[in-house]
Order: sequence, then structure tokens, then C-alpha cells
Amino acid sequence: MKENKKIVTALDIGSSKILAVVAEVYKDGTFRVLAQGRTESQGVLDGNVTSIEEVQPQVKSALVEAFGIAGKIPSNDVCTNISGKSVEGKDSSAEMPLRGRTVTLSDMKNVQSMAQDAVELKEDQRLIKSELLYYMLDNQDEGYVGQNPIDAKSSRISAHMHSAVASAANALARVKVIRRSGMDISRILPEAWASGYAVLTEDEIQNGVVLIDIGAGTTDVAVFQAGLPRFTYTLNYGGRRITQRISGFVHCSMQEAESIKNKLDLRCSPEDEEVILYRAPLEEGGKKYSKLELSKMVYHEIRSLNLTIGKKLFEAGWYKSVNGAPCNTLTGGIVLTGGTSLLLGITELFSAMPGPLAYTFSTRLGRSRYTGDACIGLNSPKESAAMGLIAYEALRFKEGDEDEEETAASDDSLWAKTKRFLIEFFIGQY
Repeated sequence: MKENKKIVTALDIGSSKILAVVAEVYKDGTFRVLAQGRTESQGVLDGNVTSIEEVQPQVKSALVEAFGIAGKIPSNDVCTNISGKSVEGKDSSAEMPLRGRTVTLSDMKNVQSMAQDAVELKEDQRLIKSELLYYMLDNQDEGYVGQNPIDAKSSRISAHMHSAVASAANALARVKVIRRSGMDISRILPEAWASGYAVLTEDEIQNGVVLIDIGAGTTDVAVFQAGLPRFTYTLNYGGRRITQRISGFVHCSMQEAESIKNKLDLRCSPEDEEVILYRAPLEEGGKKYSKLELSKMVYHEIRSLNLTIGKKLFEAGWYKSVNGAPCNTLTGGIVLTGGTSLLLGITELFSAMPGPLAYTFSTRLGRSRYTGDACIGLNSPKESAAMGLIAYEALRFKEGDEDEEETAASDDSLWAKTKRFLIEFFIGQY
């Protein structure tokens, strides 16, 4: 008899913190948070695990805290995220002849597998996660988005997918950290995908939206449309870079710079000229730095980031020409999340996507939409990725995807045993 609920664990390994969340997910797609555990992150730089020896004890500490509060130990599987400049999206497709017969479930699975195998990977890249976008019969234009083509007659069927890939070193370092902490990985999601599942509304995901997660070390971007991720992109730029700029500009410590950053207003109001945020020591000249001066400096930093993202979206074809002028095709606009999205005035800045695309996006701040038990401390944009991992696990449980995973995990066939041996041989025992 199938269970109507199960306990899952999400693990957010970020550049500033490590957060573990334990939750109970239900067959209707909802969930209830049971506990959380967190530690500061050291050994993670710009989304990449740079020191397994430093990160592993921190991951273990966050997990032990969460399990202790939950009062129960879930399965050894965790769902985790991945970030870093190497994370990017790739589209792929595959076609299979049918010769006029009806489409079977086996056909759908086979062509989907072929499409996933068609993802072009460089030697140092690994496939992280793939999502089926749609099936196409003959020459129809995305005619089966969200539909099941089974029993339809066609001369051929094609499957189209969007996949996220990352560097092998980045992916394997996270696997090692988690396995050395006594856990296995049920699935890995790109940071932007995870955050999107936490903060986006159903209308935004269906109509088209840009999700921008500006964390401490990276900015992770995803476009969602028709209920699925359609574009994935990561920049090595985050809040820590801004803090470093402030620290170098006024010659103060990183702790002081972080405090200054949290007081800035990117709307750059003239009256902020009178507000002094930092005075240099007398022996260094005693110079005063106003809120306006420092806000303008950070404004230009964020505007440059904005320009980079806008250019990438334009190149990827997420704009169309309307009466000769460029217009975005994402009616859901932009949703900002991540710790750096808490900068005052940042949503107004992103509402004006620069260049010829200006003033075509509405922008809002994204927080986890969960308001149930134990939500305190988990509704900040800083926690979007962890909560999105839980939301995704709940969605998969509702759709029954875990049944297939459990079957694969318990498979004792020769191929399954060989596959597990190869994983252990190349990744190592933990």
C-alpha cells in the first residue's frame, strides 16, 4: 500500500550559509516543515565547494541540528542544490519514426531518453537535471505541451528537453561532502530552479517569468514558462562582491562594509547626501562617506549586472519584435530573490531592463510562499533555495515520480549493479 506522506530533507549548500530543512510532504503536493538546522558556510566560494574538509563538518552539523529538532530520522536521501559559474542550461531534442502507428508509452519513454542522451556535454561537464518540455508529432508546433500524445497516430514523434549541466569538479565535490556526512543524494537542482519552485506563483510559471536569485557568491537566472524551466544561466557575481567593493572604497573591514550595505538605498534620493554612513579614522584623513555616494556606487554595480542579464536574455531569444521595437515575451516579469535582493530599491532598478529593452519588465521581491508550521526564519529571500527544494520534492511525490526512483534504487539487475560500481569507482567510497 502506497504511503500518503513521507519525510524529506533539503540541503542548501551556499556561499554564506548551509541550511538543512526537514519536512513532511503529502500526496496532494503540500508539505509541513518539521525542523531546520543551519551553520555559516566556509569552504564554498562563488557557489563552488573549494574545501571538502571545511564544508563536510558544517553540513553534518546542520543535518544533526535539523534531525534533532525534528525528533525523527528521515531516510538517508537529501535533495540539494548546485550553483557556480559552470551551471548552465542546454536544450536538446530527439526524433523517432512511427510510420503512421499510434504512440505508445514505450515510444514516449524511448524518445525522451534519446533526447536526454542528446545533451551536448564537454569533457569536464556533467548532466545535473533534465526536464521534458514537450512532445511533438510530425510538424506540429509544440502541440503537446502539457498533453499526453499516447494513442495518437503519427509518422514520427520528437521529444524536446531543457537540461542543466555543471562542471564535474563542482558536482562531484558536493556529492563527496554529502556522502561523507552519511547521506545519499536523491536529486540535485540548479539554484535558480529550486528558488523558482519556492517563490513563483502558478500564473508566473505558466505565462513566463525571469527568476533571478542574487546570493552571496553567485547570481542564478532561470526563465520559467508553461510550467517548466526553459533557460538557465549563472554569473559569478553576488552580494559578497558588493561588500568587497564598499570595503575597498572606504577602507573598512568586511563586517563594517556589510553593515553599510544593508543601509543603502538604490533609488539614490538627493536627501541621502546629508546622511553619513561612514567616517574614516582621523589618521586616515577623516573623510566622510554619505549614503547617497555609496548608494550610487552600488547602483552602478547592480545596473551592470542587470545589463549582463538583459543581454543574455535577448541573445537567447526571449524578446520579439512588436511594430519594429523589441518586447519581452515573459509577461510574468522579473522575480528577485536571494539575500542581495533585500537591498532597498533593487526591484525598481530591475524594472528598467537596460538598453533598447528598457521599461518592459515588472519586478517584485520573491519569498517562499510557505506559511505553515515552523515557517519562522524560512520566509526570507535568503532561504528560497532550501524551501524550493522541499516544494519540488512535494510536487514529485504528488506526481508519483518517487516510485520509479525507489524501484531503481532497489534494482539488483546486472546493469544496476554495474552502474552502482562505476559510480563508486569514479566518485569513491564515503
